[in-house]
Amino acid sequence: EQIIIMDEHGVMNEAAGNDFTGLNRFECRDKIVKMLKDQDLLEKIEDHDHSVGQCYRCDTVIEPYLSDQWFVKMQPLAKPAIKVVKDGRVKFQPERWTKVYYHWMENVRDWCISRQIWWGHRIPAYYCEECNEMIVAKEMPDKCSKCGNDKFRQDEDVLDTWFSSWLWPFSTMGWPKNTEELEYFLPTNLLITAPGIIYLWVARMIMATLEFQNKIPFDTVLLHGMVLDEHGIKMSKSLGNSPDPIHIIEEVGADALRFSMIFNTPKGQDSYYSASILEIGRNFANKIWNAYRFMMMNVEKIEGLPKREKLKLELADKWIYSRLNQVIADVTSEYENLRMNDASSALMDFIWKEFCSWYLELSKDRIYNDEDKAGQLTAKYILLDVFQTSMRLLQPIMPHIAEEIWQGIKHYFPMQEKSIIIADFPKKNEEMINTKIDKDMQLIQDAITGTRNLRKQVNLSPGKEVAISINVASDKQIGLIEKYKNYFLKLARVSELNIAANLQKPHSSIAAVVQDIEIYLPLEGLIDLEAERSKLEKQLAKLEKELKVISGKLNNKKFVDNAPEKIVEKEKEKFNEIETKVIKTRELLAGLK
Repeated sequence: EQIIIMDEHGVMNEAAGNDFTGLNRFECRDKIVKMLKDQDLLEKIEDHDHSVGQCYRCDTVIEPYLSDQWFVKMQPLAKPAIKVVKDGRVKFQPERWTKVYYHWMENVRDWCISRQIWWGHRIPAYYCEECNEMIVAKEMPDKCSKCGNDKFRQDEDVLDTWFSSWLWPFSTMGWPKNTEELEYFLPTNLLITAPGIIYLWVARMIMATLEFQNKIPFDTVLLHGMVLDEHGIKMSKSLGNSPDPIHIIEEVGADALRFSMIFNTPKGQDSYYSASILEIGRNFANKIWNAYRFMMMNVEKIEGLPKREKLKLELADKWIYSRLNQVIADVTSEYENLRMNDASSALMDFIWKEFCSWYLELSKDRIYNDEDKAGQLTAKYILLDVFQTSMRLLQPIMPHIAEEIWQGIKHYFPMQEKSIIIADFPKKNEEMINTKIDKDMQLIQDAITGTRNLRKQVNLSPGKEVAISINVASDKQIGLIEKYKNYFLKLARVSELNIAANLQKPHSSIAAVVQDIEIYLPLEGLIDLEAERSKLEKQLAKLEKELKVISGKLNNKKFVDNAPEKIVEKEKEKFNEIETKVIKTRELLAGLK
């Protein structure tokens, strides 16, 4: 026999005894302790750490209470749901969550589906008011099958929220009717959700869909991480560490927020949010928009657009198409494998570092050159084509800016789709990938970057033109650099370019080595050599002094053993940083002497 000593409000009833009837549960416990003390029956009181359930809304302590509830027997439903995962028909990503799924399902308990709350689907069980016979039906019965009475009361409990949610894959598609939507969308490809509801929702959807439809609900389950604040604490309104996304969007834009979060979130891992990460997406969005504005301001002045086969291609054109098609392959693979952050990184590198920083800059001379119409039209075509293709790749991550730009470009090409969201996703053209072109362009890029770095070393103004010499390893390199020396003139402000094999380093010059070539920048006439030597000698003396101090610390056993690990590591980093500066300064001085 079950003896229940309290009611549903936690107040003691008659079964608790006359001394306690009418007391709430906390008052009752205090009175029991007092009575034990008064009768000298209490030996000792000590604290114990244990889990105390609390209401997620009001933090009220939850009291275990015996009551009649409705249950679903789960083991028969769990077995086929385990099998479809073991057979590979349903996959979890990251794969580590498969073990969590098995743990839940192999230790499944019967599911209590009744709830004593105000809102929800009423349990469709009806009780005869005469004989208390229970009838489960879609609607209230007309007559009791046992006694013939026509008066009933419905069960006051409602169903657990998840009991309706587990029907989601097919109930939203017109079930129980066999609709076109149900046929098309079941099973669907991908479910994205949080790992905290693997059993509450994911597993139950698999069980319900197998039971009622004899199908799996989805092929793949992607479980994402939590968004944490910069201290690693889960974001929540109650803690006050969760900014309003609407305010962020008003400040930096929806696409900047989306990109920043995706870029900083590895697949299936938690992500750390701080206001500083928004700069990544905002700066990238600004870069894209500024590139678009530049293109449209200039290409609109150029009449016509050639067919692809009529393009007058040079090295940079072939290179950007080669890189575009490699990026199409890479980004497609990242999307298919649900590595959105890797896709975002690949797209930012290509659009910003390759398209904007290199191709767009190199195309300006042709865009402005009205005398070379074929070159001008080629640059126009490729700028628009590569950019609109990049927007189609970027659309899943930055849909708004991609749509706006695509709408502005699409009329240049025979595109019938009204929106980028229904435009074809780019497909790799293997024939346009050319590793030889990539290597040739990489050599020129490295040489230009090396020249720029030499300019920075002696703080030359950006507008100052220079003469450089390049010592190459082969005649092939001479021909390549000679053919595209205009790239150096444009991007490194080089007025004279001397290219040969076995060149001697010029007097009073500094050098950079890239791949198997050497770049020399003669400084005579560019800077005051004596003043520069004096400055570098003072700088070197200061750096060597700093290096000696840090070296003394790191060679001091007491410091290394007793200082916090972070401090020691910081000193090691400073040592390496200053040592690198010392080496570079000595090299500069050697070049000047």
